[in-house]
Amino acid sequence: MNEQLDRGSIGLEVSNFGPIVEADVDLRPLTVLVGPSNTGKSYLAILIYALHRYFGGGGGPARRRIPARFAMFRGPKDQELPRKAIDSTVELAERLLGDEETRSSEAGIILPEWVVELIRSGLSKQGTYIGNEIGRCFGVKTIGALIRKETKGKGAAVIGFRVHGENGQEPIDHRLTITPHASQLETIIAKATQMRIPIEDAAVRGRYLRNMALRMISAGDQGEEGLDFYARELLQELAGYVHPQIVGPLHLPSFYLPADRTGVMHAHNVVVSALIESAAMTGLRPAARTPMLSGVLADFLEQLIDLDRSTFRRRQRREDLGKPIEEAILAGSVEIDRSEAIDYPHFTYRPNGWRDNLPLMSASSMVSELAPVVLYLRHMVGPGNVLIVEEPESHLHPAMQVEFTRQLAHLVNAGIRVIVTTHSEWVLEELANIVRRSEISKTRRREAVGQRVALRPDQVGAWLFQQKRRPRGSVVKELKLDDETGLYPADYDIVSEALYNDSASIFNETRIDIR
Repeated sequence: MNEQLDRGSIGLEVSNFGPIVEADVDLRPLTVLVGPSNTGKSYLAILIYALHRYFGGGGGPARRRIPARFAMFRGPKDQELPRKAIDSTVELAERLLGDEETRSSEAGIILPEWVVELIRSGLSKQGTYIGNEIGRCFGVKTIGALIRKETKGKGAAVIGFRVHGENGQEPIDHRLTITPHASQLETIIAKATQMRIPIEDAAVRGRYLRNMALRMISAGDQGEEGLDFYARELLQELAGYVHPQIVGPLHLPSFYLPADRTGVMHAHNVVVSALIESAAMTGLRPAARTPMLSGVLADFLEQLIDLDRSTFRRRQRREDLGKPIEEAILAGSVEIDRSEAIDYPHFTYRPNGWRDNLPLMSASSMVSELAPVVLYLRHMVGPGNVLIVEEPESHLHPAMQVEFTRQLAHLVNAGIRVIVTTHSEWVLEELANIVRRSEISKTRRREAVGQRVALRPDQVGAWLFQQKRRPRGSVVKELKLDDETGLYPADYDIVSEALYNDSASIFNETRIDIR
């Protein structure tokens, strides 16, 4: 993997996963997956989403920052902490209560090495649970179904991700191995690695930790059981605070907008109504064999229903990040009308200058395609989140594809991490312009109307999926800006050249016939 990762990126290494033979990708603030159909772009995007779901939770601001699945202690063998660990935790609690230097250190609160080792050991038991979440997101019954078929059942899929170390520290490596019947995680944290609660958080979090430490010491009168309980609570809390240092950007909540979102937007009420009706008739008629939804589609449906609920209202107090897309592309506004009778949302579109709303089904396919993007940005997705969009060019005129690419760049500058899969030459060309524009001074960019948005090269990563015959599958390589053309060298020029040659040949043949 690339050792020179910036703090906002993470290295992801995948082999024998779905159609992917091998991939080595840096996930940057804006990551673009490009290439022919059926090469694994969606596979990789869903995998990234599943990792974010597991390590960062997801579904909206009402969810916990640290998911309940990320627990240091699991299983019957871990029902009680070793006495040595409890004694060490008591000593740590006393230090948190009494050591003024620890609480005011510029480095924040540094965790002892034995706590870091407990965290690493706890992570090593998470393989099965991570595998279950990946399987859920893909909608498969067993995680082994995602192993590349050409391995003939003898191989394994491997997912590795490397978190860039801070302040010159060694990176933290995670390796998930998926076999036909199990998945296992191995985490490597160098002994010299320091885990700390940053100084900007130490004041607030330090007070909370000291209160927990006080409860733990007070619990000594309750015997071993009380000490064990509060030791677990304190250690789990410490693990939660350093969680972002352990898994990097994967701790951020993510939201996935699938490629068929237009159809889902139109049919979601029918789908949900059918599921509710089936549930109500259970036991009264033979069970229907309803196809199982993949996790990404199920999450999308659930979030559509909850978009404007009170649990998400706190996001409305910040800037409306969906508004610029309405103004620049939709020429109108997307709204949610919730039925009071059944408490269910209906999506509408009001063109500029109109008094009445149109049902979304009566609007253009472009509006239907971008409506969920606008609504997610308005109600759910904000700075510090990850937005994954499949095929953002769907149903968009080339000029609107270019404009939407600029809007995505604005989102990155607003603090949202963006991942897209695309087949669009226009998206890739405008992305190249956005990166090259970062070489122009901000003053000169402000003077050029429509050319203000720019991203640095280290903020953007473009990755090409290429089909391979032996072994059969796809390999993924990075696309770097060509110094001569100023473009990302994808394979679109091959198609353009073939079309041109075919056109020239037809032209020559028609001239011969005329003669």
